Amino acid sequence: MRHKLVLAAKILVALAFAAIAIHVLVSEFSTLSPAEIGEGLAHIGWGEAGLMLLATLAAYAAVATYDAFALRYAGISLRLRRSMVSSTSSYAISNMLGFPVFTGNAVRFWFFESWGLGARETAIAAIVTTIVCNHALAIIAGVTFLLAPDFLTETTGLPAGWAAAIGAALLAVSALLVLLGLAGPREIRIWQLHIGRPGPALLLQLVVCAVDYVATALVLYIPLGPMLGMDMLSFVVLFSIAKTIGIFSNVPGGLGVFEAVMASAVPSVPMADLAAALIAYRVIFYLVPFGIAGSALARHALHLASRRIAPRRPSTPSG
Repeated sequence: MRHKLVLAAKILVALAFAAIAIHVLVSEFSTLSPAEIGEGLAHIGWGEAGLMLLATLAAYAAVATYDAFALRYAGISLRLRRSMVSSTSSYAISNMLGFPVFTGNAVRFWFFESWGLGARETAIAAIVTTIVCNHALAIIAGVTFLLAPDFLTETTGLPAGWAAAIGAALLAVSALLVLLGLAGPREIRIWQLHIGRPGPALLLQLVVCAVDYVATALVLYIPLGPMLGMDMLSFVVLFSIAKTIGIFSNVPGGLGVFEAVMASAVPSVPMADLAAALIAYRVIFYLVPFGIAGSALARHALHLASRRIAPRRPSTPSG
């Protein structure tokens, strides 16, 4: 019963966000014609598309390490090759379908179960990765708010002094968490899960998460950069906030919600160019990895099936 209520609540939240997103998108993009969007897409040359693909590859290369990092803290060794399959597949599937707790973790559990792992390890991988990567985002945001306080003022209307205070608070909390991970208790409890102190590996994973955020934002920044009027670091924060809102909306892939936030936050970009860039971003960062992840799932399923069907040995005639 509890699971049904949680699912119903998530669906209601998704519907609410979708309604808001549709309203914003209609007000922002309804005047565009297909021809104008086509012209915007034509402005994205093959060179830019290639750079967007390279940025996507860099982001997924970072994502490939997540499960290995998380399970290492729990004293479980997961080979990087397996981490690459489970981490990137669960990420690509949940990005496209939404409801990451149900979609991405189901994919992760399916892989883990075939490798002798279970629900505990799946929960550790999901929770630890979320905490560490949100930690990395807090550091990026803190640095941005301190070095570019006008950014928060322009996007939220808050005074510049608030931006500096928020940035300092984020960095202070992040520093405490790093100290806890480096020299805190030998065992850390997260709800019902117990993991070991991360140690220096935490610093490396924070860097990897930062690479993921920057590379993901770069996929959209490449076609929009000259029109944005903001530096790359500020765009990473804006992009990550928009993507986080899309994730919490529970709308599959944050579709419409992410676009609505970006349309409201970058008024300097012509709507036709923004629409074209968002379409290219969706195709390159969502559809392409989703197709690859689907192929990986099919290959894994065939591998499991071949292991279950043992070939029969031909009987040898006696005498």
